[in-house]
Amino acid sequence: MVNYFNAECYKAFHRKYFYIFVAVILGLAAAFMFLLRVEGMGQTETADGMIMVQRVTVSELVGILAMALSIGLYFLMIAADIVFSDQYKYNTLKNEVSYGLPRCRIYLGKLMASALLSVILCAVLVGGYLGIGCILFPAGENFGTSLGTLGQWLLVALPLWLGGLGLFHMLQFLIRGSTAATVVYVMVVAFLGSGFLELMEVFLPGLEPVAELVRTVSLNTPFTLLGKQSPESLLGYAWALGMGWLAVSTAVGLVGFHKKEIN
Repeated sequence: MVNYFNAECYKAFHRKYFYIFVAVILGLAAAFMFLLRVEGMGQTETADGMIMVQRVTVSELVGILAMALSIGLYFLMIAADIVFSDQYKYNTLKNEVSYGLPRCRIYLGKLMASALLSVILCAVLVGGYLGIGCILFPAGENFGTSLGTLGQWLLVALPLWLGGLGLFHMLQFLIRGSTAATVVYVMVVAFLGSGFLELMEVFLPGLEPVAELVRTVSLNTPFTLLGKQSPESLLGYAWALGMGWLAVSTAVGLVGFHKKEIN
């Protein structure tokens, strides 16, 4: 298992796909912050006259990042696709099975490699975002407190991302073709989103109990609650929910992969 995991990680980290994606996202973040810096300049009157001050601080940028953490449910597909990409197209998966590698090792090895890549991707993007922010903007009075709160939000988001990763990984193994797996994953996440459930309650009031049950097991729910409740109050719920999704999807994926014919 360890050798297979190391081999998967080696292949993943030697693909340009990962570095191009990181460069594009951080480039967009830098462009956004540069425009924010230009627009955020204002005049303040002091005893020496009018001076230009930057009204936007890194603390406020941390708040913007916190509101966007749910995007990680979609970014994780990049990490999973980097590990799994083109397995069917080039018959790599068939070759591994034909070679005699245990299917459990194949499934879990790729899952662990995807999880590691996802965590590293998160660290690089969050670190790069904060680094660019610190270069362009003043820290602000509540910078330390904002970083502490961000750390708590990330602890809430991490298990939810891993739960989504488990679901997407299962779909990659059970559905032939990365595009089809991606479409199904996005549809499932969107279906379980709060916006769709609110529409269900409005137009199908008789299904409100069903909508409430779906909302409870939705990976989106803790993200929608982050602005209303403290991270500490959501931590247990988020970890139980995320690890539940990861465990169930992994179990279903392993059973399905063992029964599946690889052509």
